Amino acid sequence: MRNALIIPSLMMMLILLAGCMSFLEPEEEADVEAEEQGATAQVSAEIPSLSNYYRTVFQDGTYVPGHARGFGSAMVYNRHDLERLEVGLSEIASNEFSPEDYYIQEGRFITRNDLNSWLSRQDNTEDDEGNPENPNGLNPQLGEGETLIEREANAPRVLSHITEHNFMRQTSEGDLAVGGVAIAVSLNTTYTYRVTDDEGLQHGPFNTEISEEQLDTARDEISNEIVSRLRTIHSGGEDNVNLDDVPIVVAVYHETTRESTTPGEFVSYAVAEPGSDLGGWTELDETHHFFPSSSASNNAPADADRFNEFHMQLNSYFSDHIGATALGYYQNGELQELTITVPIRFQSKMETIAITQQVAELVEDRFPTNVDIVAKVESNDQQEALIQRAAGTEEVDVYIYD
Repeated sequence: MRNALIIPSLMMMLILLAGCMSFLEPEEEADVEAEEQGATAQVSAEIPSLSNYYRTVFQDGTYVPGHARGFGSAMVYNRHDLERLEVGLSEIASNEFSPEDYYIQEGRFITRNDLNSWLSRQDNTEDDEGNPENPNGLNPQLGEGETLIEREANAPRVLSHITEHNFMRQTSEGDLAVGGVAIAVSLNTTYTYRVTDDEGLQHGPFNTEISEEQLDTARDEISNEIVSRLRTIHSGGEDNVNLDDVPIVVAVYHETTRESTTPGEFVSYAVAEPGSDLGGWTELDETHHFFPSSSASNNAPADADRFNEFHMQLNSYFSDHIGATALGYYQNGELQELTITVPIRFQSKMETIAITQQVAELVEDRFPTNVDIVAKVESNDQQEALIQRAAGTEEVDVYIYD
């Protein structure tokens, strides 16, 4: 790990630390979510933050990956969506499974073969032995149409991916037992596809927009079916786990477009209590804005102006242009977290320190204290410094890497 200079606040001297630092790696820091304010009757439910992550299960001293390890990167095109699915599901699940009482592990109940089958189209055509090809597909069969392009467009694949987390709890005997399951149902808002003709030539990509009505119908049908299958498959048989005895949380996510600079959003969640079907949906209101962009200027003008002022003032101190960007995370229309990226061309260590100090000072001066701020100074894909300020505090902490 690289050594670092740490500036607990701008009023303190830089201190050189030898050895490894105990703070999180930069990539982990970018995932830290803002501490939320209490919801009111006029707004949607809030998603709790995970300033402290769940403790992880190690079996016999070894981390055990889920059955679907790596599957998501093949199914979900946008990296922003993949990260938000993982972190957001844990945040939503913490409503039901407190990080103080539960451990987390990657999903172990939906096998890789199950997942592949469920994400595919339902196909009731019979194979050579008279069995349906894929009766368990949760995406619809091909639609009507004269061409394959028309048939794909008339029955878009709404379901993109399923993410599973398992939550373990310590028993009175000191063992760990399954205490709950959380599922993220990730839905396409735009279905992007290619088709292959009889000569083996590919055509596309083609895009089909999926309506809100289609998304709501898919949410209800797919979510209930997943809960039913999990409880049917795992009912105290070979794995000695009865999922009818534990809560199952299902959170629904709408993916963004493939080219988007921001992730999509969790839109709702529901809980199937032990022995029960899914309850009513709790609606969520989260969104992300990329700065600078016309979307941010139109939808969050005050924050866009504040970021532009930060950017212009930062550039006023240095001869080389600094093209800073930021990603803002919002709940119920209020900015909760801002992650700023400051790419630089490395010229000297002193200049890097000077840029970092100015970024830290501008963070203190320009952004409200009720927002979690993380700013990363980078050069040639290497992290040079990390600036962060937790919501509710006024001073920033600065880490400058050797």
